Amino acid sequence: MSATENQNENEAEAGSRRERKRLETRNCISQAALQLTLENNGLQNVSPDEIAERAGVSARTFHNYFHSREAALGALPGDRARRVALAFSERPADEPFDVALAEAVVAEYTLGHEPGKESVRKLREIMANGSFSKEALRTVMDEEGARPHLLESMRQLEEQLTPVIAERLGLDPAQDLLPRIVAAAVNGAVRVATKYWLHEEVDASYTALLRQAVRTAAALAQQPALPLGPSLHENENP
Repeated sequence: MSATENQNENEAEAGSRRERKRLETRNCISQAALQLTLENNGLQNVSPDEIAERAGVSARTFHNYFHSREAALGALPGDRARRVALAFSERPADEPFDVALAEAVVAEYTLGHEPGKESVRKLREIMANGSFSKEALRTVMDEEGARPHLLESMRQLEEQLTPVIAERLGLDPAQDLLPRIVAAAVNGAVRVATKYWLHEEVDASYTALLRQAVRTAAALAQQPALPLGPSLHENENP
């Protein structure tokens, strides 16, 4: 390896470390916003200063990362998507594609801990009908400012994965559909695995189901690349 190549590699590694540190700080603040929202029966009862204190950062740090409490709460899914993409890009180059992608997803969705089914089920119920204290998360979702952040971030996993999948496969996402298809399949696999795991009669661990689902979706990468047609070149998001 030449000196220039070595320098470029070191700079890339340093950039990845900075990005991961940034995402870790954002996640700490967002998790604090979520905890306080649930504890205080709504985001309207939580201040940015309280979020900063719970996260163990200064008020200035909070505002360096987020312009509002709504943005801090709504960033959770989107930041997780960015962490998945970063984790995938850092997996060993010689690791099988499906294994690398599955392990990146599992690492960021479980954070090293098998989730409790009851707590996840309750959270999903809250998001569906506002059943936490009958109002808490429903209030969050209905507050002006919070909903756009939440809805936008829910689309991020597919968008964040597409370029890193394309790089791993040696494809151009502007020319080939395959990276987008695999990213969309992974997004769907996460949703399906979670819904299936929540059934009472399912005894398998979430980690195992998530890993299996993502590896199944990643197997699509073995298919031939599908070039985009002229009409799709004109419209990037058909």
